[in-house]
Amino acid sequence: MSAWPRWLPASWPNHWSGWSARERAGVGLAAGLLLLALLWSLAVAPAWRQWQQGLGQTAALQQQWQSMQAWQAQANALKAQPRIGPDQAQRLLQTSASALGPVVSLSFNADMATAQFKSVSGSALAQWLAMARSQAQALPVQARLNRSPGTGPVAWDGQVVLQLPSKAQP
Repeated sequence: MSAWPRWLPASWPNHWSGWSARERAGVGLAAGLLLLALLWSLAVAPAWRQWQQGLGQTAALQQQWQSMQAWQAQANALKAQPRIGPDQAQRLLQTSASALGPVVSLSFNADMATAQFKSVSGSALAQWLAMARSQAQALPVQARLNRSPGTGPVAWDGQVVLQLPSKAQP
């Protein structure tokens, strides 16, 4: 039995033996490089690309997981707070609104509070809303905000409607 594959032409062993050792080494090297390139393109490169993409996805998922953990901690902290009644929530909202000054006015109607804003900065509005949510336990249900006209720093006009907490359970 011959060591040559059957798919090669029958004259191939004669051609091969007629070549010099240098020619045979060159053809063997070219075949080896071709086989290596084929192995790289079919087996290694796709796995390498997948691994590289996986590293980026892992970092993004890790960041999302950390954000979700922070949100869970915040939600647990809000759940752990004792429930307050609507009267105490109104007092807390009025106190926080007075800290902002004349740029905000509050009105109350049953279990809803409406805050009217005039030229309030975005950071002050965000802090006030965070306080309304965490301390007064009021939920924003509607917001209509427009950018205040002017050339100064960015400020906002509009209103925010908040739902006050229901009566505290004994």
